[in-house]
Amino acid sequence: MTLVSCSSPKPKDFNALTRNFVESTLALSPVAATSVGYHKHGDQVLDSLLDDYSTAGIGRQEQHWKGWRKTLSAINPATLDAESRADLELMKSQAELAILELDDIRNWQRNPTLYVELIGNALFTPYSVEYAAAADRYRHIIARLQAVPAFCEAAKANLKSAPPVWKRVAKEENDGNLALINGPLLAGAPAEMKAEYEAAAKTAVAALEGLSQQISGLKDEGEESWRLGSELYKAKFKLAMGGTRTPEEALEEAEADLKAIRKRMFEVALPLHHKLYPTHRCPVDVNWIVGEVMEKLAQRHVTPAAYFGEAQKTLDETRAFLAANTGKLVAPPPRDNLKLIDTPEFMRGIYAVGGFNPAPPLEPQLGAFYWLTPIPKDWPKERVESKLREYNEYGLRILTIHEAIPGHYVQFEYAASIEPAPRRLLRSIFGSGVYIEGWAVYATDVMLEAGYHGNSPEMQLTFMKQLLRAIANTILDIRLHTGKMTREEALELMVKRTFQEQEEAVAKWQRAQLSVCQLPTYYSGYKEWKRLRADLEAKEKDAFSPSAFHEKALKAGALPMKQIRALFGL
Repeated sequence: MTLVSCSSPKPKDFNALTRNFVESTLALSPVAATSVGYHKHGDQVLDSLLDDYSTAGIGRQEQHWKGWRKTLSAINPATLDAESRADLELMKSQAELAILELDDIRNWQRNPTLYVELIGNALFTPYSVEYAAAADRYRHIIARLQAVPAFCEAAKANLKSAPPVWKRVAKEENDGNLALINGPLLAGAPAEMKAEYEAAAKTAVAALEGLSQQISGLKDEGEESWRLGSELYKAKFKLAMGGTRTPEEALEEAEADLKAIRKRMFEVALPLHHKLYPTHRCPVDVNWIVGEVMEKLAQRHVTPAAYFGEAQKTLDETRAFLAANTGKLVAPPPRDNLKLIDTPEFMRGIYAVGGFNPAPPLEPQLGAFYWLTPIPKDWPKERVESKLREYNEYGLRILTIHEAIPGHYVQFEYAASIEPAPRRLLRSIFGSGVYIEGWAVYATDVMLEAGYHGNSPEMQLTFMKQLLRAIANTILDIRLHTGKMTREEALELMVKRTFQEQEEAVAKWQRAQLSVCQLPTYYSGYKEWKRLRADLEAKEKDAFSPSAFHEKALKAGALPMKQIRALFGL
């Protein structure tokens, strides 16, 4: 690795340094490189490679990040312009986070989902993203299949023990990998490459089946071992949240806002309750009044067979609404390359509802995907009904706004126009989760204020329910990983105090055990976006333009909110 190091680099030098940071990092992460459109590094075809988790590979990662930490710390921020200072802080934060993960959290030794999901992404991206001709992409898939046995051996050598929940989810997701290899990938292989594909697939499947057996046999660390612990949590929280608040401050704010939003929900629900239950006499109680109204809203849902089609309908609606309301929102992105597809099986452990997968920032003309997780055909009737009640007429629209338009899809499409390219890549790959998830929640708020779906009290209640869910996410993540919050307490918070369906709550309980410091980004980010807008409105007064504000913030990319505020002169 060649580092560009100087205490006061000129703009051209700093751009070269940023490019070096991004490209050298992607060279260590070929699977991520494919997903962002970086296909070659020197004479290496990254699309044909898997990440190296051998002992030597882990050592190279350590050397890489510690070398960058030293280089970046030698740069004087005062010598840089505002945009470059923001990039410097982002790179420094990412280096510290990577070192924390490698040296202290050490998921590479404990979490088998890391390996399983990486293999799934390694194969699914060249299958689904048309960055080259099908034959070329299948050559990459075959090369990666041929690399799977060595990758699995490295994983098996690294993994010593694991929490039971991580083992169970990894095995389920690995079944998804096997289904991908033996199903869509096999069916899509060009005829002239079928035999070569089948030979590579056979050895890969055997290796993956062996990995599943190894995962099953890992020593159980204990049912509570997924909790990160207070000290490591604080260290990761500071880096992941951009240093805007401590876990204690975030928890205090969330618990106060939980009470305030429940009170507001009661005020909106009360007249609806009188309308829906004209002869019903019940206690003046938040849970009772709001709960009964939400019960009626939950009944307004489609059948399992119509679920995907209804999501497509909501996507068409939000796309049309954005185009008709640019002054209150923001101009639609220049491309229309979004597709709604089923969530890949190997990602359904953590994406139990849905998600978003952006187009590669270096190839933004390629596909972006709104993932919707299908309802399993073997689910009992009560689980199906619980899922459909949660994603009813209003809930499914809120999901589409968040994941697609004007949420994640619009945000990432704007970020794809950032120049120069190294800055675009940096802010896309290592973007702030607080910015990204905060925008999606904030954009939902603005969408409803602009009149989407009539901004009816039913939609308002459903959005406030989403805010309660985001608040619960924060409380769950902090209390679960720094304390001893139990499953029963977690479900009580979600079902009783934030009006979530049982199926949603159970899926979130699993997700909270699989991720750390991601769940708080939604509500903290929402509050940061709201504060930024309020402060800018106070500064600009009558000159304030919502669309101009949104456009400028989106064109900056997913910087930590401290840096976004600085770019606005706040």
